[in-house]
Amino acid sequence: MPKIKAFKGIHPDQACAADVVLEVENLDLPTAREIRSQKARSFVNMLVPKLENRFLMGSKTELAFKKINENFEEFIEKSWLIRDEKPSIYIYQVQHFGITQTGIWTLSAIDDYLNNTIKKHELTRADRERGLIDYLQQTGIDANPVLITYQADTIIDQIILETVKHDALLSFEKSGSIHSVWKIDQEEQLKTITQAFGSLKHSYIADGHHRAAAASTYGIECRKLNLKHHGAEEYNFFSSVYMSTNQLRIFEFHRLVKDLGKLSVNSFLAHLSDQFELEELKHVAEFKPISFHQFGMYLAGKWFKIAYKGDLSGNPVKDLDVAILQDEVLTKLLGITDPRTDARLSFAGGLTPLHELVNKVDEGAFDVLFTLYPTSIDELIAVADAGEVMPPKSTWFEPKFLSGLLIHQLD
Repeated sequence: MPKIKAFKGIHPDQACAADVVLEVENLDLPTAREIRSQKARSFVNMLVPKLENRFLMGSKTELAFKKINENFEEFIEKSWLIRDEKPSIYIYQVQHFGITQTGIWTLSAIDDYLNNTIKKHELTRADRERGLIDYLQQTGIDANPVLITYQADTIIDQIILETVKHDALLSFEKSGSIHSVWKIDQEEQLKTITQAFGSLKHSYIADGHHRAAAASTYGIECRKLNLKHHGAEEYNFFSSVYMSTNQLRIFEFHRLVKDLGKLSVNSFLAHLSDQFELEELKHVAEFKPISFHQFGMYLAGKWFKIAYKGDLSGNPVKDLDVAILQDEVLTKLLGITDPRTDARLSFAGGLTPLHELVNKVDEGAFDVLFTLYPTSIDELIAVADAGEVMPPKSTWFEPKFLSGLLIHQLD
């Protein structure tokens, strides 16, 4: 029974929306600085601000946060960002990769994260959380939502369907994708949506575990300091987009390995055949598996289809394809015991063109490429329901959200 809440969203003006919003996935510092130098209205100014006077009192971090707050107020004063007057719940839609994905953009209660009403499948790191907490504490800007999924609900589906028939609050193109936002601010509709979400049995974090964890930790810290805490303060909630399981898209992470250790190609293939059926694919330039427990392998200029022939354990984590590949191949045959730290292993998201990965093997940067079938949403839910944790690089979720598109400002 997740508890959601309407909020007074802050969003770009339609006229400059494409300039303001920022793609933050894989954004590095040099690229951020380049964007900042070219686009004065970019939300990057709330992430990597330009410090004009380095001789002011305070550390570089303190000055950066001060400048971010100044930039944020300037964006609002110049109407590059607009604050809605009434608490609202929003419909977000993105058209990309030939598909359309639509969900509800709202606030989630940190208590739902803390008591596992919103279920998790990933561990978080305290150092990553701390950076996010500091940002929330110093700026109050909650600009990158957590992606949460749930089993489709007819009432919620109908609300979305009726809302998107009307003109959007925002609609613009960015990097070949079309983003649209609708606003719902009528009390009766808000009540209906809130009740519909309250009747859901379960919800699950798909992407954004660190953001949810950071917001929850920050909220707890605020509660301790607020003697008049009543539970409705903005720090009790975090920005989130709810998409039903039939709206989410999960892509795979492929594996590249630098060398075969002490094994020759022939001995590696011989060992591999103990647990997998091998089929050489002749006259094939690229291969991705088409079913669970099947893998593609590019080795020594040849493609192979390999299928796991061992017994499944019934454990929702151990039976994942990423776990089977890790346990039976990467660990047992190649000696890669920790996929998080082993320098011999690299990952590539399923959106990476496969020919680029093949070229890396042909050029000698890696010895072998493994392609995987995407983890399913049912597998993810089974792991979360069991209270287990997904292996590293199991899933690449779409959509990835634009920073600065819809901002929740904390108290």
